[in-house]
Amino acid sequence: MPQTDNPVNWYLKKHENGEVFGPIHLSKIQEWARSAHVNPQDMLSPDNVVWTKAPMVADMKMDWLVVVGEDLLYGPTTAGALIEFYRMEEITPDTLLINSCTGEWVALRDTAFFQEAMAAPKEEEVPAGTFFDKLELPTKGNIRFNLQKRVRELETSLLDKRRRLMAAEETIAKMEVRIKELEDRIKDFSGLRTKN
Repeated sequence: MPQTDNPVNWYLKKHENGEVFGPIHLSKIQEWARSAHVNPQDMLSPDNVVWTKAPMVADMKMDWLVVVGEDLLYGPTTAGALIEFYRMEEITPDTLLINSCTGEWVALRDTAFFQEAMAAPKEEEVPAGTFFDKLELPTKGNIRFNLQKRVRELETSLLDKRRRLMAAEETIAKMEVRIKELEDRIKDFSGLRTKN
């Protein structure tokens, strides 16, 4: 897990298109994550060389998984992003969440951050910063769309790996035949040698 000792020079690589933003102060990237602008597949780097998935950086606090169906999860994401998803009607107060740090299952309505957000008046945030306006705004359907996109990516990857496995098995079979042929030739050669 990368160290966040130097929070100034961080880079964000978007999963969708590979676009890189930075260097940026880590607090700005955290702000983007709270407003649902950082996806679970996005990558972070303190040096623009070694990349780590955003949820793996502890300071991002992307600790929540959304239960969107039987055996189907979205995340991890931030508490702030969950509030955004609620406001966009992507999830309801009854939506189940899993805290990936503790393993605890809880309904959105029962979380402290949701109760605080519902008690506080809604603030209209004005996007600030030169990079913020380039980030894709969350829209209704984002969770389901991202899940479908991820499933397609995984299916494509699985097919590619199956093709490679089949090719490797074919190569192994050919090599085993060749080894057998060479062993037979060695036996024949050894047999001739012992006769002489």
